[in-house]
Amino acid sequence: MSSGGITWIADEDISWLGYYIKLARGLTGEQLAARLAAAGGPVPVQATTGPQAEELIDRLDAERGDTDSIAVRYGDHAGLGFAVAYGHWPSVLGPAYHDGTSRDGVHIFELYYEKQNPKVPPPAFAYFHDDNYVCGFDMYMDTWSQEITGPGADLIRDDIIAARIPEERNRDAAHRASLGVLEQRFELALPRDLILGASLPTTLVRGQQPR
Repeated sequence: MSSGGITWIADEDISWLGYYIKLARGLTGEQLAARLAAAGGPVPVQATTGPQAEELIDRLDAERGDTDSIAVRYGDHAGLGFAVAYGHWPSVLGPAYHDGTSRDGVHIFELYYEKQNPKVPPPAFAYFHDDNYVCGFDMYMDTWSQEITGPGADLIRDDIIAARIPEERNRDAAHRASLGVLEQRFELALPRDLILGASLPTTLVRGQQPR
């Protein structure tokens, strides 16, 4: 299992809900987290591990009587800024065909998987550049869409076909192979040991407490 790229994501539980990950070329992790924040901006909290971030959100929502908080842990690795979401991110931060975090020439790579969704949607990938959607696809195609969408679909179509992802019937194998294609094609990396075990800078981006 590689820890230098992103294929490891298919084999780990980043959060109990699945994962929402942004990788940015052209922004630091801190800048990316700020762009993910709702009006009013991010609210920094103490550094957390993944489980600590989820515990923090549970506590804040219980105190507020709401269920809308989202935090991101963020950092920088291999020339990319990264942000990983915790809390109530499903269907709030993505997936989307428009993404404000890629403005001003930034390249954004979005990885999204609602693992606990009862409809069992596949993991999804989307690439944005300069506030435009470039391309994306479902990372399990056998019983879902086999369409690679976006004006830049040709960037990844041949690689996806060569990896036999459209005909792969095993969901986990398709997921892993898709991440491998993206890792190679876009030179993507995420630090496994930091994401799974270390404390990282953390900020609330939704459901913030008053300053």
